[in-house]
Amino acid sequence: MRDSSLLAALRSATPAPLRPVLGRLRRALLPAAPPAIAPPPPAADADAVAAPQELWHLVGAADADYVRVGQEFKRLFIEAGLQPHHAILDVGCGIGRAAAPLVDYLDESGRYAGFDVMAQAIDWCRANIAVGDPRFAFVHADMHSDRYNPAGSQPASAYVFPYPDASFDYVWLGSVFTHLLAADQAQFAREIARVLKPGGTSIVSWYLIDDEARANTGNGQIAFDMVHRLDGCWTATPELPESVIGYDLEPILVQYDDLGLDVLNQALGVWRRQPLQDQDIIVARKRA
Repeated sequence: MRDSSLLAALRSATPAPLRPVLGRLRRALLPAAPPAIAPPPPAADADAVAAPQELWHLVGAADADYVRVGQEFKRLFIEAGLQPHHAILDVGCGIGRAAAPLVDYLDESGRYAGFDVMAQAIDWCRANIAVGDPRFAFVHADMHSDRYNPAGSQPASAYVFPYPDASFDYVWLGSVFTHLLAADQAQFAREIARVLKPGGTSIVSWYLIDDEARANTGNGQIAFDMVHRLDGCWTATPELPESVIGYDLEPILVQYDDLGLDVLNQALGVWRRQPLQDQDIIVARKRA
């Protein structure tokens, strides 16, 4: 099934307990200003690692509170099945929002690995998160990105994740494919499938273009008008295409299937009908 009937089948197969989890994941990624009276952040240790505010803009809005978002990621990963003994890969880890709250959650068998093209972000993580802890490792990916690493030495389309086959239980990409061109995205997708263990889970955010997004394009009721066609994807910002990248939904579902990843859940964001940068989330499991 590689047409609209596939979407219906996926919806009917969606595990209900994950639906609210995905909604909260989307909101955690949303770079929006806080409400007039902000709710208190989730409880955290008094000595919890917190990146300085001047670095927050590297991974979203300058008002996206580091500790609050990190604690939300932790809670959502746990609800999605992450156990203390699992190994998790954070692709595009930025300033370690997902890493910091896992320091006290992963046990001696657990492992976190993160990589990013932003050398400044990786340097900060290495100097401040789980320093000397062998469970945590941060790698600078020296690949080219017009927006984040213009001096990178290799294209993302040739980048091989620096990890062995079948080495992670979870792979997380928050707002990564929203900035990757099609050849780069395809390589990353292959690498995700390679490094996941059989039965492992990927959680990925996107801008996925469906009939609703197409119908609302150009009417002011959508966050991004994905009208500039590129090779295999779309952009809303032709002057700097990687700022906002969107993909047609159905070919992406085909890509998951071709890579041996079964979609468990998809939560489509409101960006397609409201001027909010609320991304889509797909959760998939690698076939055994």
